Amino acid sequence: MKKIVALLMIAVLMLTGTAFAKGNYLGTMTVVNCEKWVTLREKPSTHADTVTRIPCGESVEAYSYSGRFAECYYYGLHGYILTKYLSDGNSRDYQRYEYGDSTEQNADYDNFLGSMRVVNCKKWVSLRSSPSTKASTVVRIPLGEYVEAYKYNKKFAECYYNGMHGYVLNKYLK
Repeated sequence: MKKIVALLMIAVLMLTGTAFAKGNYLGTMTVVNCEKWVTLREKPSTHADTVTRIPCGESVEAYSYSGRFAECYYYGLHGYILTKYLSDGNSRDYQRYEYGDSTEQNADYDNFLGSMRVVNCKKWVSLRSSPSTKASTVVRIPLGEYVEAYKYNKKFAECYYNGMHGYVLNKYLK
C-alpha cells in the first residue's frame, strides 16, 4: 500500500509540473543502517534543516544526486538522505552516484576502496560494530562474498554488507 501511495504521489508531481528530481531514477530504496530513523534534509548537507524523520525499514523513491546524498521523495515530501542509509536490496548497498552538482566535499569518496571480496579465512569473517577485534559482531560474512569498503585505518576497513555497516580486518579483504 505504501509503495502505491508513493508512486501515486510521484505521478501527481509529474502531472502538475511540480519541481522534480534532476538525477537518474534509482528506484524504490529502503532505509537501512540506522537504529530508529534517518533525517530527510532540505538540502544535501548534514547541517541542512530537517524535513522529516523516516523510520528504519521504510521505503523512499530515490534519485542520484552525489556520492554522499540521494534526492528522495517520501509521501510527497522532498529532500536529501545520506546514501549510506539507503539500500536497493542488493549486497552492494552503498553505491556511488556521481551525477548531480553537490558542492560538499565527500571525504568518504577519497577513501573508497570499491567492492572487495572476503578472502584469507576458512568460512567467514566478522563485520564488527566498531574497529576493534573486541567489538561485537554485526554479522558473519561468508568467504567469497563482496563488501563495499572504505579505508579506515591500517588494520580495519569500514564496510557495508547487505544493508549493514561495520568494520572488517583489512587482511581479510582483497
